[in-house]
Amino acid sequence: MNPWQLAQQIKHKLQTVTWAAGSAQAVFGTRSVFVYGGAPQNEELHPGFPFALVTMDSGAPDADHPDLIEQQFTVVTCVEVAGDPMGEFAIIGSSRSDAGSSAGAGIAEVAERVRSSVQSLTGFDGASMIVSGQGVAAPQQIGNGRHVVYDSFGVTAMCSSRPWYAEPQQLNRNALVLSWSGAHCAARFDFLRFKLTYRTGSTPHETPDVATTLYTGTATTYTATSLPAGIYTCFAEYDARRTGSATAASDGRLVGSYLVV
Repeated sequence: MNPWQLAQQIKHKLQTVTWAAGSAQAVFGTRSVFVYGGAPQNEELHPGFPFALVTMDSGAPDADHPDLIEQQFTVVTCVEVAGDPMGEFAIIGSSRSDAGSSAGAGIAEVAERVRSSVQSLTGFDGASMIVSGQGVAAPQQIGNGRHVVYDSFGVTAMCSSRPWYAEPQQLNRNALVLSWSGAHCAARFDFLRFKLTYRTGSTPHETPDVATTLYTGTATTYTATSLPAGIYTCFAEYDARRTGSATAASDGRLVGSYLVV
């Protein structure tokens, strides 16, 4: 992934992180994670608590591989827990009737879930990341006696300079059934669907528009009535803006995404 894609992937990952106990609700949900230019400085700009901000910091080309970028990100999380004039609850949490809900959770509890989520991003997702802690900020009082705590940590990622789109792998045939591995594609923020294509010959094709479409959807299997000789290719199609239409696709020439019958 390039930096533009990775910032959105980190956001997507944080939106889906859940608590590990109780009712296992989302820590933030889809409306409390933002790619942002800096932490809010006043009360009016704060979204609902808890929230997370992903900021894109400086980056530099790799000295040995100019097509790679060492990109810095910062993930900021913010918590407010009411009912404590000293600010202790905002750090360690208050009494929680449901350990699977964000209500009453302190910054230390929220930050653990955030770190665990971001650290799970691997090369399999198209990201290679190093997470470094920067500590918990001191409680900050805003408004009428409210205590808010920020936590932040740095993320260093090795990114590509160009957009990258993960391709399905392990395309196999079992009688009339074609199947493939695509969990690493479906986990992306911009994944739309798989597209299985066919054309005569044995030369892999880069894009799906030069072949006959056999299947489109999110499943990873296709059952045919017959499989004539030719080349079968499985693409992953992506839609970064969520328009409902594919704006990019994986490269069908990569080994593992095509099968010659």
